[in-house]
Amino acid sequence: MSRQYCTSCERPLVTCICKFCCSINNEVEVWFLQHTSEEKQAKGTAKLASLCLTHSKILIGEDFSDNQQLNKLLTDPSKQVYLLYPEQSAVVAKALTKSERKNTVILILDGTWKKAYLMYQLSTNLHPLAKITLASGIKSEYRIRKHHKESDVSSLEACAHALVALEDDKLKYQPLFNSFAQFNDFQLSLRKNNQK
Repeated sequence: MSRQYCTSCERPLVTCICKFCCSINNEVEVWFLQHTSEEKQAKGTAKLASLCLTHSKILIGEDFSDNQQLNKLLTDPSKQVYLLYPEQSAVVAKALTKSERKNTVILILDGTWKKAYLMYQLSTNLHPLAKITLASGIKSEYRIRKHHKESDVSSLEACAHALVALEDDKLKYQPLFNSFAQFNDFQLSLRKNNQK
């Protein structure tokens, strides 16, 4: 008998994450550039984030240099596009004006640090973009994946913290953090059940 999948989150019905989704009308648009190895990753968080955010998109690949959708966005004069990427030139994300938010898109590389670095190196169209980073002191609540430092956040957390900073509204995005906590608990419960 073939496994049944949810048409929304695209996961097997038994591990469907739709029950953890909230609905947030984000003013700053978010595009996840997802590494191919993350597309079917059960512990991945970009899908949950994209289901919760009204204005979001996921593009899948490794080298996005010739991605038509992305390049159309990058050449749109009405849009201000930032890459969330912690390089030396990156500035800490800070509040935008109401009018700026409507025209802003942030790109988030979704993959392990090693994969994200590779994606950035290959995707030459990302190199000229202005880079933003998160404020120091943010600690990850990502309990289902190994990470090297407390500051190594998941894609959902990076997205949520960036939106809080850019829109200056922590209360608005608290449901997204709550969804993330429920997702963590669910994944940990699945792990415990599989060990029985």
